Amino acid sequence: MVKYVALMRGINVGGHRKIKMADLKVVVRDAGFEAVQTYVQSGNVVFGGAEKPVKEVAATLEAACKKVFGFPIEIIVRDKDTFRAEAEACPYASDTLEPTDGREPRFLHVAFLSATPDATRVLAVIDSYGGPEDTTLKGDALYIYYREGSGRSDFSKLLTEKKLGVSPTSRNWNTVLKLLDMLDA
Repeated sequence: MVKYVALMRGINVGGHRKIKMADLKVVVRDAGFEAVQTYVQSGNVVFGGAEKPVKEVAATLEAACKKVFGFPIEIIVRDKDTFRAEAEACPYASDTLEPTDGREPRFLHVAFLSATPDATRVLAVIDSYGGPEDTTLKGDALYIYYREGSGRSDFSKLLTEKKLGVSPTSRNWNTVLKLLDMLDA
């Protein structure tokens, strides 16, 4: 059995596109997966199943969710090894996955991307913004350290499919670490 993490985009935000995690667990299980666990209301799901390409797993979950919940949800899926590798590649965390240089985990985010973006396009978005955030693009992940917190930053407004050319969904570092723990259990 391969373990996966599914990261849902844009659910339970501002009272819109509401999904109960208990209902989501049932949908994922009914889609043919097992050992389904959710974490917080933003749509993080850890589960197991047969080895398949992550795009196929995402498409299966997206179709099941649309059928049950009645609206489309984009879902970015990573297998356990890829998710761990992306966490370990974070330039703002040490080998023990602790944030470096006195950084706070709640200000460290990873934008998981639906595909490998055109780096030139992403760097143009980053360069167009004059804020204090530290950003690094590595493969299908954009690492962001919000020096003043993500809630005060306008950088998040730039993280759109239209601007990046790929879909992003961000998780703070505490969530990334919790999902790693769940994948390892």
